[in-house]
Amino acid sequence: MEHSAAPKIVTIQEMAEMGIAVALGVALSYLSKAIWSMPMGGTLELGIIPVLYIALKWGWRDGLIAGLALGFVTMATDWYFVHPVQIILDYPLPGLVLGLAGLPVFRRGHNWWIGILTAGTLRYICHVVSGVVFFASYAKDWHMAPLIYSLTYNAAYVVPSIAICILVFVPLRRVKALWRSETG
Repeated sequence: MEHSAAPKIVTIQEMAEMGIAVALGVALSYLSKAIWSMPMGGTLELGIIPVLYIALKWGWRDGLIAGLALGFVTMATDWYFVHPVQIILDYPLPGLVLGLAGLPVFRRGHNWWIGILTAGTLRYICHVVSGVVFFASYAKDWHMAPLIYSLTYNAAYVVPSIAICILVFVPLRRVKALWRSETG
């Protein structure tokens, strides 16, 4: 049996779906802001739903690409700048980690929700680290330690976002036409 070391090529269908997912993600991000936004940044993250779909349908590599693209587009269209590292922690890196929902362990059987929870938690960690390092000065206004402030502030929008994603995927996972057979 011969194994090829060559990586799997991204198909035209995958590229098209990733492009649509990123565009839909941006549109949903704007809708999210119209629904609810935090006073110093952060909103319900409906825009991550299409990226999670790509990750769960096509796998982690396509999810990483789509998530990174969404992070860069979001950074280009709606960013807040404090420091170059903060930009990485708040935009491309949180988008990138969404792709991890597409790891094989999460694509099998009924583990999809654990993939969403894992990717959402990693996204949350990115925002918390950014908050502790770059937005600690806001904590004193709330009489909190920077870590507690960042954990609380970011949980206020990330936790509902993850819950909404899981709720959206419950019926989506039942539509077999949306999924390749090996995604379970």
